Amino acid sequence: MDTHNAAPQAATASEIRDIVGPVEDQVVEMILDEGPTRAEVLEAFTWLRSDQRLRHRPGFELEGKSARILEILESEEPDSDA
Repeated sequence: MDTHNAAPQAATASEIRDIVGPVEDQVVEMILDEGPTRAEVLEAFTWLRSDQRLRHRPGFELEGKSARILEILESEEPDSDA
């Protein structure tokens, strides 16, 4: 069987929680709706926790599913202005 052309597997709910920690079921469902791989979830979560995003460095932006997952995760973050 040739596995070189196989598409990466979509992340499971359990894998998403392993990466982002305890989140509401609704958040996991929104992420699952995007059909991301583990790598895309990890990329978004890493970006969420990164100082780079706070500096908005040009040419250092997420795209595609990772960007949409970042938006979901950011919408669940408590406001830091409080």
